[in-house]
Amino acid sequence: LQMEVPPLWRRLLQYGIVAAVVLLALGTASILLLGMMARSVSAPLLGLTRAARQISETGEYRLRVPAREGDEIGTLTDAFNRMVATVAEQQGALRQSEARLRLALEAAKLETWIVELPTSGAAALDGLLDRVHPDDREAVAEQVRSAVASEAGFAVEFRAAPSGTDEAARDERWTALRGQVFLDDATGRPRLIGVAQDVTEQRRIEQQLIQSQRMEAIGNLAGGIAHDFNNLLTGIIGYLGFVQRRLPNETEVQQDLAEVERAARRAAALTSQLLSYARRQMIVPSSVDLNATVSALTPMVRRLVGEDVEVIADLAEPLDATRVDPGQLEQVLLNLVANARDAMPSGGTLLLRTRNSQVTAEDARQWADARPGHYVALEVEDTGTGMTPEVQAHIFEPFFTTKPPGSGTGLGLAVCYGIVKQADGHIVVESEPDRGSRFTVLLPRNAGQSNGAGAGPTPETPHGRETVLLVEDDDTVRGVTLRILQELGYRVVQAGSAAEALARAQEQNGRIDLLLTDVVMPGGSGRELAETLTASHPGLAVLFMSGYTPDVVLRQGVVQESVAFIGKPFTPQALAEAIRHTLDTHAANG
Repeated sequence: LQMEVPPLWRRLLQYGIVAAVVLLALGTASILLLGMMARSVSAPLLGLTRAARQISETGEYRLRVPAREGDEIGTLTDAFNRMVATVAEQQGALRQSEARLRLALEAAKLETWIVELPTSGAAALDGLLDRVHPDDREAVAEQVRSAVASEAGFAVEFRAAPSGTDEAARDERWTALRGQVFLDDATGRPRLIGVAQDVTEQRRIEQQLIQSQRMEAIGNLAGGIAHDFNNLLTGIIGYLGFVQRRLPNETEVQQDLAEVERAARRAAALTSQLLSYARRQMIVPSSVDLNATVSALTPMVRRLVGEDVEVIADLAEPLDATRVDPGQLEQVLLNLVANARDAMPSGGTLLLRTRNSQVTAEDARQWADARPGHYVALEVEDTGTGMTPEVQAHIFEPFFTTKPPGSGTGLGLAVCYGIVKQADGHIVVESEPDRGSRFTVLLPRNAGQSNGAGAGPTPETPHGRETVLLVEDDDTVRGVTLRILQELGYRVVQAGSAAEALARAQEQNGRIDLLLTDVVMPGGSGRELAETLTASHPGLAVLFMSGYTPDVVLRQGVVQESVAFIGKPFTPQALAEAIRHTLDTHAANG
């Protein structure tokens, strides 16, 4: 049957078919468009996202995303790659900078500290204070708290906390901490950032310098006092001799004067020790065999220390020679032995050892004024009571002693120090309580030969008839010396200064045989006077005298063997022999 479709429905059906076709076409177009967008936009953006995440997680800035040309996505990808390359370059520069900074900190022995602090600034600073010695923690904490309160920088030095071992506890270390307190923007809490440096070596050098300056100042004072005192003793001993010669022997007055003379000589010995400490004593060095000196003194050492102390001599063979005044070397050895004996009241062992030694640059840094080189070492080691570090810091100071009052002058080790330093050597002490002490004397090796200590006084009569120009600014010394010379038969021209001496010499028309002059005088030194007069008087002999021997005549306290010298105080007999020997030696040498 054929049904008749109304026109209205026919149109609706036609419109529906058309709409379905349109919708199908639109859907197909949308699917195609979405696929194209996924390929051209979404995929590249997803690739950029994945690359950014991978770089963030791994820190691998060498990663690059392939880029198309000619569209916005390609331009964006190219910009992303350039940004990553720039960051990679900056990261490399930053790593190099950090490496250089790390090397610089290591070279400077610096350590960076970053400590987060409590906002109040009053809580315990465990991260910082754990590194501080317990005795210094409160002071360091107070400075840090003050810096936190004011948000300021600070600098503090403190002893580092010991690591726990006995050896480390004895090796005290010092740390200098310099820092700045600032507020962290992220947390709002104060933080301390700074650098710490081990300044133990600087501290040690500073202490050595202070000690050296202190010793030098005390030495200058001791030398000045000894010089003036020797002038007084010269007058006392000289005039005592005049009185004694005019009194009959075996009288009570003569005996009293003999006691006065002995007291004056003991005073002279005391000033001699002061001059040895001050390194201003006259010395006549010669080549010395240290083994021979120790061997010769060993019997005396055994008597000095007593039977309850065993004396052992360990002498190295072969042993280099050293150049030193023999008498002063014996004084050093005996003073060190006496110090060791006092440290062993109940007996013990005393070891005398000699050896060749080389001081390296590293060794030299451990002692003030030390120089690297070859030395001859004398060690005096005992098994006595030993010393604390506090005592060791003062043992070479004059008049410092741990003995009861009246049991010692405190000059023995100070004298040793002065003598060794005067010989360009070093003296080192190693000691611990109840473990004994070891003193090591290092004397420079003698690279040349010596003819010995020089000629002694001639056995000829000390009288003479030559003309002597006496130059002395001290009235007492000049008066007693003038009287001694006149009693010996010499013709004497006297002067109180270098200028007056030049005038007196000109008045004599060249008739002067000997210049007897003090070393230090106002208006000109004895050396300058001698140089001027010997230039105008070629045959003039010169004899220097002084209470000490400063560098105006002696270079670094060591006299040249050709220079004649007599130290104050002197006896009339000693002066007579020195003058006669100087005149005869000068005449023999032409």
